[in-house]
Amino acid sequence: MKKVVILGILQMILLGAFLLSSGCSSSTESTTTSSSTSQSISMITDKTQYVHGEMVKLKVTNNLDDPIWYIGYPQRDLVFWEIEKSQSNGWQSVDFRLPVIEEGKEVCQVILYERPIGDVTELKPHSDLLYEWNQQICSLKTVTEPFEPEIIKRGKYRFVFHYSLFTVKSENVENEPWKRPIDLGETKTIYSNEFVLK
Repeated sequence: MKKVVILGILQMILLGAFLLSSGCSSSTESTTTSSSTSQSISMITDKTQYVHGEMVKLKVTNNLDDPIWYIGYPQRDLVFWEIEKSQSNGWQSVDFRLPVIEEGKEVCQVILYERPIGDVTELKPHSDLLYEWNQQICSLKTVTEPFEPEIIKRGKYRFVFHYSLFTVKSENVENEPWKRPIDLGETKTIYSNEFVLK
């Protein structure tokens, strides 16, 4: 009889320990799953707060065993990332270009052409894509001469990065020259940490 009672107590203790540990591991598991999924490709800044005009260092890391693909641009005024600003109604995309270097200083060029389509670019497995940005932007406006860049407005921001796990061959490129011969497959989007420009 004592054995049955002791076995019953042990079973209850083991069951209680199992339920407690499964409840804990369940929440840890979902956090781990979501963090490991989101960390397969990560995008972070070196800090979460920057003073006016301070250099923002951005790093995109491919932790996968396979390459990923993104749209890169050979022009200095176009970049592989986008930026969003926190507003009262959510995140809003900021439209701009970056300055170019002319005669040793940054200037905003007069843009008389459509945005280039860019090139499908590989980010190899277990490698980083680095970028440094001095917070200078060129607002999109109609002007006839080059103009001075400005520091982006203060606020809370995040970077946006679009990528794909595979590429596809575009169809009908001969008749539609604005298409890339090779394009991204299904596009995925990740966001950096939020950061504040003071």
